[in-house]
Amino acid sequence: MSYNPLPEIKVVSLTVSSSFEPNSTQLRRGRPAKTQSASVDIRWLKMEEFLNSSALAPNSRKVYERELRRFLNWTELLWSEIKPRHFSQYKAYLMEEVRTNKDKPLSKSSVNSAIATLKSFFGWMMQTYPEGVATNPTVEVKFEKIPLPPAQSLTAEQMQQVWEVIDYLGETKERDRALVHLLSHGLRAGEIVALNLAAFDGKLLFIADTKNNEPRLVPLKKQSRQALQQYLVRREEQGEILTSDRPLILSHHVVRQGQRLSYHGIYFAVEKIGELAGIPDLHPHAFRHTYATELLLQGLDPTHARKLTGHKNELAFKRYTLRSEQEAAISAYYRVIGEEQDEEEEALST
Repeated sequence: MSYNPLPEIKVVSLTVSSSFEPNSTQLRRGRPAKTQSASVDIRWLKMEEFLNSSALAPNSRKVYERELRRFLNWTELLWSEIKPRHFSQYKAYLMEEVRTNKDKPLSKSSVNSAIATLKSFFGWMMQTYPEGVATNPTVEVKFEKIPLPPAQSLTAEQMQQVWEVIDYLGETKERDRALVHLLSHGLRAGEIVALNLAAFDGKLLFIADTKNNEPRLVPLKKQSRQALQQYLVRREEQGEILTSDRPLILSHHVVRQGQRLSYHGIYFAVEKIGELAGIPDLHPHAFRHTYATELLLQGLDPTHARKLTGHKNELAFKRYTLRSEQEAAISAYYRVIGEEQDEEEEALST
């Protein structure tokens, strides 16, 4: 006796399709059998609309699309037919059956990424098509608990190495110095890509295109303002007419010369600096981590620090407060036991 607990998949054929017979294993696991022709799953049309309606960075969109397609490949149920129990089963499937390219189980963070994507999609469905989804099946499913990772901050010595090697970069020297100054003020790579000259008023940067869709102002240090001004003067000397709609940071790639520096261009520039400075796997976000950590170590109120970095999630920002809180506790301990003064005197004597 055949076992078929799931309804047939609803598709819109773009070409003449051939029939198929799903086997019992596929049906038990909620996975559709593969067709032998090009057909469009009508459920994907809603997902595609969701992706197009969301202001996602290129990499984020890629992750969202991958996770949405993975879910479609797992079940044949329509959105209105999915219940909380199905979503719980899907989470178990992710944790127990899905393997990486290296044949390892998905990490907890990867499972959470899949859950977050679907939570976001079903939340959008309830708002956009309330007649199609009566309740959100993802509400009761919890994220996996993950220990808070430490901030990947650069040391003072590493930052000094970065500044030193920039002087040896030839024609990209002024551009890369300005770029690192921007990164060192907590800007994300994607935020820098979107900046035009109008965003810089000589002292502050106005970041309109942010990850959490909340524009923010970033005050620049004197040294950073000077580096950015020198870079712009250099561009004028080379014959560029600086208008407000010109990109703030330009590419030096042979194909994109004079155009907006891309997301991948920023990563390539930083990786090159890391190689010259002897810092393995240096990436743009390391400067953001360093900026946030230093703000707190210098005693800035965490609320103000979050406003400057653009962190909307307090839990995500917690990784930076841990170190400053630990440093404060250590200082308080030595102060209480009376050794703080001894250490100051010893430092002065040396």
